[in-house]
Amino acid sequence: MSSVFGIIAAVLNIKNNRYAFFFFALYASSYGIIAFINHNYGEGILNLFYNTPLYIFTIYNLFFSKKVKEGNSSIKALSSKEWIIIAIIIPLVSVVYGFVLSRFENSNLPYINALATGFAIISSFLASRRNKDQWYFWIGYALVVVYIWLYSQGERVYLFLNIFYLLNNSLGLYLWMKAYKKERLESMKKKD
Repeated sequence: MSSVFGIIAAVLNIKNNRYAFFFFALYASSYGIIAFINHNYGEGILNLFYNTPLYIFTIYNLFFSKKVKEGNSSIKALSSKEWIIIAIIIPLVSVVYGFVLSRFENSNLPYINALATGFAIISSFLASRRNKDQWYFWIGYALVVVYIWLYSQGERVYLFLNIFYLLNNSLGLYLWMKAYKKERLESMKKKD
């Protein structure tokens, strides 16, 4: 079921469909439990204590908050300053969180797992903000998680699922870049 939730969320996210976040929340909570069972504590903590609450908060904002304007689905992009901040955050999370995870008995690849966490934190946050640059971090996350599942020789379904995500994320990057350029072009035409 976790895999099905993840696939539905990924496909809906490519389509910039706000219902993706219901499936992201279901996926994150179920995958977090499975990650703990397989001693992938970084993935478990990330999904249960960061991604699931973030997705629930995003659902609230998209469906129930009075602040949200109906039909506002414009695609955003990171500024140069935000790229610099992210370039600092990911290695910092990898080192600090990797150290924390290394203290868990039987923790698989704590620093690699922490790197995946850094990518996931950024990609989840950017997805909740409808930012096109999320796809770079989803791709990085999928690559690292594929390595983790190959190394841990755990549930093969998650290895194949993350290979699917890698392909899906590449398609998402292409489609969102195309949509972003189209939106910018239309915006420039309106100004003229």
